[in-house]
Amino acid sequence: MEKIMGGKKLGFVRYLITNASFQITFWMRIGGWLSCRKDVFSRILLVLVSIIHKHNQYKTGIQIAMGHPVKGGLMFPHFSGIVINGGAKIGRNCTILHGVTIGSVRGPKGGVPTIGDNVVIATGSAVIGNVSVGNNVMIGAHSLVLQDIPDSAVVVGNPARIVSMDGAEKTKYYL
Repeated sequence: MEKIMGGKKLGFVRYLITNASFQITFWMRIGGWLSCRKDVFSRILLVLVSIIHKHNQYKTGIQIAMGHPVKGGLMFPHFSGIVINGGAKIGRNCTILHGVTIGSVRGPKGGVPTIGDNVVIATGSAVIGNVSVGNNVMIGAHSLVLQDIPDSAVVVGNPARIVSMDGAEKTKYYL
């Protein structure tokens, strides 16, 4: 499908049609941009984009609010059962696998997570409450993150504990 038309390849169009991870983030960003505009044409387009975004949510199993403040490079290589709170902050180049929950907590320790840059959140993990996940972090499969994680850490378990810092095994670190 990479035919040349007018000297340009149709890579973007093919990517938009075939990559569900890109579709969900593309329509989320377009919807966020349209919702900030006040003209009538944008409001009409917003209804259409909302329908497309909702369809993509059902198709992929990714619940993420339209216009969610996500920086570039968000990727869902294996999707289904992903729930992201509308207030959570997600940094650049984050990879979120299937079955992940990024959610809020009510009460005195309430709040939403802040995810740093270059973070990988593996299958079935949950990042819950007012926690901060540093940059270059790997959250292992089925981990439950309830406390802050420093930069360059690898965490596993329920509750999550640090098993490595900067690529070296140092099991003396615990959350």
